Amino acid sequence: MSSWTRPWKLVVVLSLVVSLLAACTGGSKSELPELPENGAGKITIMHYGEEQFMSEFGNTFSVKFPEIELEVVEMQEYFQSLKPEDDGNKKLIEFIKNKKVDVAMLNQGSYEELASAGALYKLDTIIQDEKYSIDDFAPGVIELIREKGGNALYGLPTAFNSQVLFYNADLFKKHAVELPTNKMSVKQVMDLAKRFDSKSKDEKDRIYGIHTGYRSITDYFLFLGEASNMQIIDQKAEKVVMDSEAWKALFLDYAELVKSGKINVNDQNANGAYDPGFAGGKSALGIGQQWTIEEMKYATQRYGPDGKPGKAFEWGMVTVPVDPASPDESSLVELSEIFAVTNDSPNKRAAWEFIKFSTGPEMARINGRSTRKLTARTKYQKEINGKSMEAFTMLRPAKNSYYLHKTLNKNDVSMEFHSTLTMKLNEALMAVKDGKKSAEQAYSDLLPELQKALEEAKQKGAKEKAEKK
Repeated sequence: MSSWTRPWKLVVVLSLVVSLLAACTGGSKSELPELPENGAGKITIMHYGEEQFMSEFGNTFSVKFPEIELEVVEMQEYFQSLKPEDDGNKKLIEFIKNKKVDVAMLNQGSYEELASAGALYKLDTIIQDEKYSIDDFAPGVIELIREKGGNALYGLPTAFNSQVLFYNADLFKKHAVELPTNKMSVKQVMDLAKRFDSKSKDEKDRIYGIHTGYRSITDYFLFLGEASNMQIIDQKAEKVVMDSEAWKALFLDYAELVKSGKINVNDQNANGAYDPGFAGGKSALGIGQQWTIEEMKYATQRYGPDGKPGKAFEWGMVTVPVDPASPDESSLVELSEIFAVTNDSPNKRAAWEFIKFSTGPEMARINGRSTRKLTARTKYQKEINGKSMEAFTMLRPAKNSYYLHKTLNKNDVSMEFHSTLTMKLNEALMAVKDGKKSAEQAYSDLLPELQKALEEAKQKGAKEKAEKK
């Protein structure tokens, strides 16, 4: 052996020893100091309401951390302080600072804005140092939170909102229509709905192709456009872009459903009986959230317009319709409860302990049995009423969701455009329904009216902005 190789071997050995010592001691040390020996601490948490917070998180957390005092700042106070001319996110940052909030519960939009404003504490290092597992969250959740945080994690979710396409299997069998499948397009869903012809002339005995849930006829049309990730106006709010083949096809299909009476809306009739729509077995299809399952159960105890309680039926669910260009994601899947540590918090360790617990496996097991929310850690999601919840968790949150109000706000366009949009759409659909116009003519007439409304709303928004200065 050459003598010159020995020093290098000695260096390698010493390096390995140092690395092993670091791994056993300082190398795994968290960037945050531990709680005091008695576990005492205090954190102020921003949430929708104190009673709801304590029921869903606080009471369970206090069993494990009895010495950490919890104070809840209700978001209602923030909402009540907002004025029409306020920048909501700037106001929220001020509110968090004034109330000395340690942990903020945020929705997807607020999380992105506060992260980019530097108001939140970066969690990547502490997650890595403490080997906190984030591998079992719903598909795409961590990737989305990281992307919205500018390639960093500033929060973790406890739950997410998702919707599915429910179907009445008994009606499909009776009408000899093939069952829906996952990842259908909106057009495919509309085509299925068209195949349900009600033989009855009596409204109370009618069967519908699709039910609008709790939306108006017009709002449901826009909702289906959102599911297909179709834009109403361009990003500069200069042009209505509903003159595409996709929008035209949706309008024609939808107008046909409206005219033929194959689409229905929840209603409260004159004698006070409640029409539960899909849950009451009146529609073949309906898009809804997890509590629709509870509605179906309770529909058998309610009295419908015919004065009779609803009947139980066999049902199933598949994913909501998707944009064929992005079939694995949906704008109808959103993160609803993201907990984040604020950057100014003097109680970051106690705040992090709360986030670890509330977004961790223990709470996921509890939430996984609930019909009120979907746990973000999907491996803990349990069946509900014997049905797999896979359709709720199969799609990823869309990376580039389109929100009309956000585009209007960003370009200082008066929100009157939205009300004009729904009014004009309703007039067009009713003109088709009443036989006053063909669907083609109604659609053709609608476009220039919406363009004019956008231009007027943009002028009004600019004027309102100038008057504020």
